[in-house]
Amino acid sequence: MKTLLGTPRSERLESIATSLGRVRCPQPSRIECIQQSLARHGQLSPLIVVRRQGILEVVDGFKRRRAAQMLGWATLLVSEAELDERAQWTTMLWLNQRGAQSMSEIEEALVLRELMGTGLTQVQIGGLLERHKSWVSRRIGLIERLHPELFEAIRLGLLHPGVARRLLSLPPGNQLLVAAAVQKAALGPRETERVVSLWHKDPSEAKRRELLLNPSSVLARLYPLIAPPKPQWILSPPGERLEQLLGVVVRAASQMIALLGAPPLPKEMTRLSREMERAEHTLRRLAYLLGSCASSASSDSGNARSATA
Repeated sequence: MKTLLGTPRSERLESIATSLGRVRCPQPSRIECIQQSLARHGQLSPLIVVRRQGILEVVDGFKRRRAAQMLGWATLLVSEAELDERAQWTTMLWLNQRGAQSMSEIEEALVLRELMGTGLTQVQIGGLLERHKSWVSRRIGLIERLHPELFEAIRLGLLHPGVARRLLSLPPGNQLLVAAAVQKAALGPRETERVVSLWHKDPSEAKRRELLLNPSSVLARLYPLIAPPKPQWILSPPGERLEQLLGVVVRAASQMIALLGAPPLPKEMTRLSREMERAEHTLRRLAYLLGSCASSASSDSGNARSATA
């Protein structure tokens, strides 16, 4: 799909609205990366905007705008497109369907819901996007069948969309119970799927209570083979140290998430404010490095598979 764009021009950042950003979910790590890129290289591509009632609205470039605002920039380059309501949502999907900057499934679902609000059917939307109706239906279902509180947790980046999908077969009230248990245990999508399966298999109150209290223990007992096999190669001393520290970080982060869910008294929070700011800065840098290393490892693994295919 091609979008006709105007010649890039400079606009004051404060004049560029982001109301269409209601379909985008905050991604602090990505915004930080873009902020670093802007600071180092400047703005390499303009924001795509449309004009609605005399106001410029971002269609593509929400993270760039946010990063520029954090840097204190006064202006940004924009390219204005003439798009009606349906075309603006379709364009947003087309521009973010592949690569590292692609939308999450929940973001895609939010855009699809906006398109349905314009009067299109799921079949029509699928045709417009060159997608099968089932692709549209699965994403719409993620919103329609999910408890509103969990939907909001996904939108804020607090719940993995893959975990949420595994909860859809449960009634809304049970979704909240199981979601709280799997989040506390830091379980991933696959483990959540097993927890949901056990929930359906045994409806007794005692079994479900045990499952909610300690899902990891129940899974370890019933599925002893789900633990990933140990690698056959030996880690170097730095690699072993990194493996140990990663476990420490995950355990400490889980404990802190639980504590911050019911924060201390205001006076204590004031006392800890400086330490929390330092921790936030350090963790942002750690998250950036972890993401970069994980992406590199994933790319190397993919290249290795391609070479042996």
